[in-house]
Amino acid sequence: QMTLSEKVDQFLDTQFFDPEVYATSNDASNDGADNSAQTKKGLMFWFANLVQNDYELAETLYAGTFLAIMVIISQELVRWSLYGDNYVPFTPGGRSGGGLW
Repeated sequence: QMTLSEKVDQFLDTQFFDPEVYATSNDASNDGADNSAQTKKGLMFWFANLVQNDYELAETLYAGTFLAIMVIISQELVRWSLYGDNYVPFTPGGRSGGGLW
């Protein structure tokens, strides 16, 4: 049996994004075959190629996106705590038309 600490370590060590899974070779995309699998991947395919070709930029984009989402969630939580029952998500000032954001 694993201890809780070992389970947490194993979870944190688990790779959740593998660019090798999403990236395809250039030969497969240029041979005229069905590229529907490539187009279905969309953003993940693009990000996997970015990770392989320019890791620093991919890391910056990931961190920036993560921080932007966390700031938006934090703002909404503050608005929720201020307006209580009058809170309307993602609308400026809540129902009362106050001046916060």
